[in-house]
Amino acid sequence: MGRSVNYKISPTPSVSQPWSTAKEGEEKSEGSEEGTIVDGHFENKHGIHWIIVAILIVGEMAGGGLVALPSSMVDAGIYAGAALTIISAIFSGYTGVQLGENWLMMQERWSDYRHACRKPYPEMAYRALGGWGRVAMSILISVQQFCLSVIFLLLASNNITSLLFDLFSWKLNFCYIALIVTVVLLPLLMLGSPKDFWQAALIAVVSTSTAIVLIFIGAAHDQEECMKEPDYPAVVFEKFFLAYGTIMFAYGGHACFPTFQHDMKKPQDFSKAVILGYVVIIIMYLPISIYGYLVYGGSLSSGSIIPSLQLNWVQTAVNILITLHVVFTEIIVISPLALNLEELFRIPNKFGIRRVILRTIIMFCVLFMALSIPKFGPIVDLVGGSSVTLMTMVLPGIFSLSLVAGKRKRDLKLLNGEVTRSEEDNELPSFFEVLKLNKPWMLLLNLVIIAFGVFGGVASTVSAVNELITTSWDVPCYVQIFMTGGLSFSGDGGLVNCCGLYKNVTTVDVPVGEAFCAACPLYFFILSERA
Repeated sequence: MGRSVNYKISPTPSVSQPWSTAKEGEEKSEGSEEGTIVDGHFENKHGIHWIIVAILIVGEMAGGGLVALPSSMVDAGIYAGAALTIISAIFSGYTGVQLGENWLMMQERWSDYRHACRKPYPEMAYRALGGWGRVAMSILISVQQFCLSVIFLLLASNNITSLLFDLFSWKLNFCYIALIVTVVLLPLLMLGSPKDFWQAALIAVVSTSTAIVLIFIGAAHDQEECMKEPDYPAVVFEKFFLAYGTIMFAYGGHACFPTFQHDMKKPQDFSKAVILGYVVIIIMYLPISIYGYLVYGGSLSSGSIIPSLQLNWVQTAVNILITLHVVFTEIIVISPLALNLEELFRIPNKFGIRRVILRTIIMFCVLFMALSIPKFGPIVDLVGGSSVTLMTMVLPGIFSLSLVAGKRKRDLKLLNGEVTRSEEDNELPSFFEVLKLNKPWMLLLNLVIIAFGVFGGVASTVSAVNELITTSWDVPCYVQIFMTGGLSFSGDGGLVNCCGLYKNVTTVDVPVGEAFCAACPLYFFILSERA
């Protein structure tokens, strides 16, 4: 048993700590009440268990990555794709643990981080790089989480549109569905921080796990016929780096990690949550990606494995489950963006009319962007290759090297009597001090990961920009209404991405003359059946 000491956190920061979320005379905010120091580590009396945090990690990342990763195997090839998936998991898992260690160092050196902090990642940037780092990180997180929110809203709305047609033959445009989803989500978005809605992550994890089982059932049913005429496209250089962007998108949860850790009862256990979360995620990702590619091959090029499933009830059930996951993930993803802006506009860290107004504006801005850019595939590659790569592969290592060097520099000055403990601890290490004060193997490991992120991220971003330039964009919903007097059906009509070299191989009985395959002309399907 460790020695426990009651530790009362003051809601009023010292004059030298202007970055704190509490202001003089302000009522205590959520989570800023009582803490405990146990064996030198701060513990949040009202925090959440590390297993709950592992569920949040899986819940945030697994859904979108699950449906998109099999298509990355088409772009990268099965061997390179599998290797890239595993390497990215190892590197991003390591940098996730690094973020946790960075936050523990900050809580040890600066006591203000032991109470409510709505911008932990920007504060980490501030302590590692200075004031400009905080501003840059706040902007980066806001832009990334906004884009991710748009992607998840598009994915949920398109899935629901297809489901309504499959189940009830309702021909609706996804734009109407996006508006409905936004309104339904609004009340849930008013919850404070991840510790207030971890149940959403649990629902997301359960739905995704069930979807994986069903995808295996569907692929096993289609395997015999589809693998008679396999179509494994040759790897194209530019497409390979698009696969990198997709894979990085699948591991793009780091923006939320410091927020998760800050809400923990024992922040020092965050590494356990990351390890467990990543083990579960790789078990989800790798088998379904490899098996999906082997069975369906080139028919996965649409960006999702779901349309390739030919058993109707399986495809419908997976659609429902993934939609459920995506809807609840939207709540998790938008949280760092909301907390960031609430801090910027000095909105109290508790439920109130100002929170309601701001979060409503955020969600309707997300809706507006979704209605403006209906295709989310190219956006996934761009976000994955740029901001997600930065926050997942590049910045955690840079922050870690700087914070470790800064701590050792401070300790040396204390030891030599150059400073006293009462003096402000705000001095940053120089570039050469970072090289000198970090262990050589730590420098080498971090440089390898950073180089992997920079090279892959730049190449992926360039490929994604080229893809965006050549993509044929649909007219925004609000323009279509005035051009055509309404919005037409935007679903796929229940068509399937059939397998085989000509995308016309089916594994179910289809009446001659009935449309079934999305990429195969009707006359070709009729001729192939008659042959």
